[in-house]
Amino acid sequence: MNNKDQLIRIGKKIKLHLIKRLKNYLYLQFKYGVFSGRLISFNDLDSETDILYSRKTALWYSPPFFVWEDPLGLLQGLEYIQYAVRLKNVALLGDSNLIVFPSGNVLYDLPFYDAENRYLYTDYKIIELKNRKVSYWKGRKRMIDKAVWMGGNYAWNYYHFLYEFVIKFGKLNELQIPTDVPVLVSQKCLDIPQFKELLDIVNEKGYPLIGVDRDEYYEVGELYFINCPNFIPPNNRDDNDGRPSDVQYDKDALDDLRRYLLPYASPKTFAKRVFLSRKTASGRRRFNEEELMRLCAEFGFEEVIADELSFREQISLFSQAEWIIGGSGAAFTNLLFCNIRNKIIILSKTKNPSVVFSTVATVVGADVRYFMEEVPGVKVRTNTLHDPFTINVANFRKYLIDNGIDKHI
Repeated sequence: MNNKDQLIRIGKKIKLHLIKRLKNYLYLQFKYGVFSGRLISFNDLDSETDILYSRKTALWYSPPFFVWEDPLGLLQGLEYIQYAVRLKNVALLGDSNLIVFPSGNVLYDLPFYDAENRYLYTDYKIIELKNRKVSYWKGRKRMIDKAVWMGGNYAWNYYHFLYEFVIKFGKLNELQIPTDVPVLVSQKCLDIPQFKELLDIVNEKGYPLIGVDRDEYYEVGELYFINCPNFIPPNNRDDNDGRPSDVQYDKDALDDLRRYLLPYASPKTFAKRVFLSRKTASGRRRFNEEELMRLCAEFGFEEVIADELSFREQISLFSQAEWIIGGSGAAFTNLLFCNIRNKIIILSKTKNPSVVFSTVATVVGADVRYFMEEVPGVKVRTNTLHDPFTINVANFRKYLIDNGIDKHI
């Protein structure tokens, strides 16, 4: 394909994208109405806001560990504000991190840490976010007198569910909020058995749980809101410009969550060498899994599908295994339950997918390495983090042998 044909193809894709956006905008405008407001952060809340808790803290990140590089350890990142507030007469939006005030202002802190405008705010209710202005749609209206909001964007994804929402229950359990105040969560989190199991564990005070459908919004007379202790933007504008500092964590919050959940591990015994299969996962990040699974079986690895395990069983799997190999995906959220005996190899296309897990691995002391389609000195370009890829089987066999994994356990 010559340059002219490529330009024509790109132009058609852009045109189709713009048409799709326009159709979506007109549909939402007709069905629900489209609204706009000025973004504000915690620092912009007025003096009448009841602040239950706030502190500035340093966040941390660890550059990913690749098979040809040495780990660098934890690096200090943002100075970040963690807080809990009680807000009056606000609206929360299903599957969204936006909180809307009667004035039209919209509370959403993440863009205020994005000085270079590098992140793509793919929030379910956001239509456009630009220059501290946001356009959004609300959905079907519901009303409630009092509530705690523990839902939000991507809550249906295990990684986001654990590190953005479940982790906030630690602070909720410390606050003196009456136990008859219902906790609103994304409805999908109540529908997924492992998520509901996890919610029942961390909801130690027994708050009533109410599901919020993604197409709903709630007007709340008195809303208790706890922000996420970690900095986790939804997506990058350019997948080829990923940086280790894109995702940052409160290492103390990670440690607290780990110590809280480990005692709930199942008594079930798992293999010491595990190959995590993505057979039941989405079609994203497909790779030559069957080939690699057969290879790993030669070295005593047993296939496990994490989605088929209870939450308690997933804790046990990751805390017991000595070696874990698998394609990059949400199952590696469970790295939180590993320890210094664990050695993990994550298979991925290129360096970019790695930043979300490396810090968790460093905090718990696990040895996590990435083995990629990409090789030293040859940068793989990617259109999306979810592109398919192919791992060289011969190279991977050599890597296993060179790292002391023999065929006899």
